[in-house]
Amino acid sequence: MSAENEPAELEVFIQGFQAAIDEEILAIQDDLARRGIGQPVQASGGHEAPTDSAGFLYDWTLPPGRYVIRVDDAVRVSCHGGETLGFVSRWESSSRVLRVAVTDWMGRLAGPAELTFDPTWLLTTLDGRLAAIETEPTSYHTETALRLFGARFPDTGAREVEALHRDGLNPCQVLALERILGSRTQLVWGPPGTGKTLLLGHAVRALADEGRVLVLATTNVAVDEAARRVAEQMGLEAVSEGCIVRVGAAHSRSGNIDLSIESLVQRREEREPGRLTRLLGELEGELGLARAGPATAGLHQRYGAVLASARTAASPGALARAGHLTSELQRAGAGVVSRADVVLTTFARLTLRDDLWGQRFQSVFVDEASTAPLPYVFAGACLASRRAIAVGDFQQLPAVVMARGGEAKRWLSRDIFRQSGSIAPEVGRTLPDPKDALCAMLTEQYRMAPQIRVLLSDLFYGSRLTDAPSVTDRPSRAPPLVLVDTGALSPQVERAEGSRANAIHVDILLQLIEILTRRGVADVGVVTPYRLQARRIFQQVRSRLGRLAPAGLEIATIHRFQGREKETVILDTVDAPPGGSWFLNEERNPDFPRLLNVAMSRSRQTLIVVGTSEGLSLTLPSDALLVRALDVIRQTGTVIDGDLIARGGHRLLET
Repeated sequence: MSAENEPAELEVFIQGFQAAIDEEILAIQDDLARRGIGQPVQASGGHEAPTDSAGFLYDWTLPPGRYVIRVDDAVRVSCHGGETLGFVSRWESSSRVLRVAVTDWMGRLAGPAELTFDPTWLLTTLDGRLAAIETEPTSYHTETALRLFGARFPDTGAREVEALHRDGLNPCQVLALERILGSRTQLVWGPPGTGKTLLLGHAVRALADEGRVLVLATTNVAVDEAARRVAEQMGLEAVSEGCIVRVGAAHSRSGNIDLSIESLVQRREEREPGRLTRLLGELEGELGLARAGPATAGLHQRYGAVLASARTAASPGALARAGHLTSELQRAGAGVVSRADVVLTTFARLTLRDDLWGQRFQSVFVDEASTAPLPYVFAGACLASRRAIAVGDFQQLPAVVMARGGEAKRWLSRDIFRQSGSIAPEVGRTLPDPKDALCAMLTEQYRMAPQIRVLLSDLFYGSRLTDAPSVTDRPSRAPPLVLVDTGALSPQVERAEGSRANAIHVDILLQLIEILTRRGVADVGVVTPYRLQARRIFQQVRSRLGRLAPAGLEIATIHRFQGREKETVILDTVDAPPGGSWFLNEERNPDFPRLLNVAMSRSRQTLIVVGTSEGLSLTLPSDALLVRALDVIRQTGTVIDGDLIARGGHRLLET
C-alpha cells in the first residue's frame, strides 16, 4: 500500500478504536451502577495498614449499602491529603471495610475519603492519546503500528544470533530470536510452559544493543516477570547503572524495587546529593519533621510524608515549596526514564504518564499479547521507530471486555494474532501455518507432565507441542491425569449472585486437599469457572482446615489463574444436571475453550478434574470440548468414583 493512503488508513483504525472505547465506557458505567458503586462513595477511617510489600495500604469503612466490590477494582481516592489512584486489595462485606493499595503515602491517617470506582478515566485518557496520534501523525511512528496491524507489508526476515544471545535457548527459541532480530514485525506464538519470557529476556538484551526498547504488558505480574528475565540477561551492572527501568515496580506486589524509578532516583541522590535532597531536607525542617515517614523510609516515602504534612498545615509557603519539590522529583524521574536503554511498564501506565508517552524507542515488545486490547497495542507501537514484536498465546485468555456492541467486538475482543491475519477462524485458519514468516512458534514445553501435554497439544495446539528432556526425565509422585466422577453423589447446583456453587463438590475438594496435604503436596491450585464456588471453597478451607491447608494452596476462578502454575491443579467443573451448562458450552460461550486451556495448562505434575461425567455429557453437546477432554482422561488417565473420596479418601492418590 502506498504512503499516501496512510492518513486514511490511520483514520479508520483510530475512529474504530474510539467507537469501541465509547461502547466499553457505557458498559462499564452500567455495570458499576448495578454493583452499587456507580457514584462516588463517602468512606470513613483511612488508617494505614501494615504491608511487607511495595506500595501503601489504607482501610476505609463504607456507609451501609449493597455493594458488589471485587479485588483489583480500580479506585480513585480523594481526601484531605490529596488525590491518588489505587486498587482494591481486600473487601469484607460483613464489616464494610475496604482495603485499598495506593500509589502514594498519605500519612498514618489519611482520614475520610471520597472513593470513585469508575475506571473509565483510563479509557478516556487512551481516547485522547489516540486522537493525538491522528492529529499529529508525524510526531509518532505510525508506520510501525500499521505494519503490525496488517495494513503494511510486515517486512519479515531472519538474522543469525551471536552465541552470547543464544546461550540457554532451545532450537525453536533460537529460530524465533533470529526472526525477531531480522524482522520489523514479528509475532511469536508461545503455548504454556514454552519459555516465552525467557525468549523475551534474550531478545530484549540483543535489541538493546541496537537502540532503546519498550516492553509492554497488560498486567503488573507479566511486566514484573519480563523485568526479572531482562535483568537476568543484562546483568547486575545494567541494573545498578539504571539501564533497565520498570515503571511502577514500587507499586506492584511482585515488582523488583531495584528497577523502580524511585530506587534509581534515590541511588542517584545518594551518590551525588543535589537540589532534590536539599529541598526535601529544608521542607522537613520547616515542618518540624526530623525524618518524615517510617524510620526506614526512602526518598519517596519521605516526600509523601512531607506533602501530607504540608497539606495538613495549610501553610501557603510550605505548600509552594512542596510544589517545587514535586516538580523536582518529577524531573528526576523523567531523567531516569529518558536515560534507560530498556523501559518496562503496563499499557495503563504508558497511557496515563506524560513522561512515558513522550519517550521514543527503536523497538516495542508486547508480552502476553492475547490479553492486550488492540487500541493499546496500536498506541504503543506508534512509539517505536523500527520494530514491533508481539509474544503470546491466542489460545489462552483474551482481553477482558464488557461491551457487546459491534465496534467493541471488532476492536477490543480481537487479539493481534487475528488482526495481523496469522489466524482467521472465519475462513477456517484456526492455527498459524507452520511456514508463516510472520508468526514463529515455540513448541518445546518445560512445564506439564507428558500426559497432560498430549491432552493440551491435541485439543488446542494442533499436536505440535513436544516435551523438553527435563520434563521427560522428571519423576512422578502421582497419576498425571485424574477424573473424580461425582455422578453417583447426585450433586446439585445452587444459583445465586449471578453465579453458581455446588456444595457436594466443595466437600469433595476439601477431601482432595486433605489427601494432598497428607502426601506432602504443598503447591496446589483449585480453579473453577464460577466466582461463588471459589468463595465457598475458600471459606470452607479456612474454617475446616485452617493452618492444616497446604502452604502453597491458591483458590481462584479460571480468569484469575492466568499466568500461574502449580504442582497439582484441581479443576472443579461445578455444573451438574438437570440445569444447563451454558458457560461450559463453547457454542454459547465462545471464550470457554480458552478458559479450559488456561485451567488445564497450569499443572506441572497432576491435573485432577472434578465433575459429573455422565451428567455433563447430557447437558452439553456430544462433541463439546469439555466432553472430549473428559473422554481422553477416562481413556488415558485414572478415574475415581467421587463416592470413595467422600467416604474418606482414595489410596491411589497417596501412592
